[in-house]
Amino acid sequence: MKDLAAGYERPVVQNVSFSVQEGQLAAVLGPNGAGKSTLLNALAGGVRKTAGRVLVNGQDCLPLSPKQRARRLALVGQQIPLLPGVRVEEVLEMGRYAWGGPLRADPGAKAAVAAAAAAFGLEKLLHTDCAALSQGQRQLVQLARAMVQSAPVLLLDEPGSALDFSNTHRLFRLLRDRLAEGGRCAVAVLHDPALALRYCSPVLLLREGRVVGRLEPGRCTDAEAQAALARLYPGIRVKADKETGHWLCTIE
Repeated sequence: MKDLAAGYERPVVQNVSFSVQEGQLAAVLGPNGAGKSTLLNALAGGVRKTAGRVLVNGQDCLPLSPKQRARRLALVGQQIPLLPGVRVEEVLEMGRYAWGGPLRADPGAKAAVAAAAAAFGLEKLLHTDCAALSQGQRQLVQLARAMVQSAPVLLLDEPGSALDFSNTHRLFRLLRDRLAEGGRCAVAVLHDPALALRYCSPVLLLREGRVVGRLEPGRCTDAEAQAALARLYPGIRVKADKETGHWLCTIE
């Protein structure tokens, strides 16, 4: 992102510059109303008024058609609109739209669907009607669909919001492992600073639509992390566990 500005009737996100490298799982943190979801939607081309540039492998994606943009950026939003009568397998196949669509012959579709289903533990649900799924299962299906899309950039808006505690951590370990295989990076909007500090780097700090800081958890001290996060959450206390290296966050 270079000098990215986006909004609707008025600007919501202003002058955001941020880069993510291949293999990285980056996070965007901020209080409610900071513009986090607007930022992700702007990257995917879903906001009416957008200025600046969104570069993927050096190419600006904003002027591209929706199908061309979908080959570069895959968005998983907070809403999970899965229609009754649609099977899980069909949803995953929709991820191939940008490459020809699920109804056309696509030599990469079957392999991509099988790999994503295996990665997210959905093999036994492929022929299940989406109406019968829990919210957590629906979220996993949408994440798997984004993987099938084969875009180099994943945009994830609260990807663990419908998952329980253990499955949330399982998901982030899975995402981190998939990204480590190369060829992709991800940007995730999160509300939990401890989750962001544990699994993500870099971490972009957003407040009132503007960048107020950036963290790299593996390279900062407790005091540096606390000072940065206090711009978003006054009264926060941050400490890294000496044995595990995991971050603990409390609030006064």
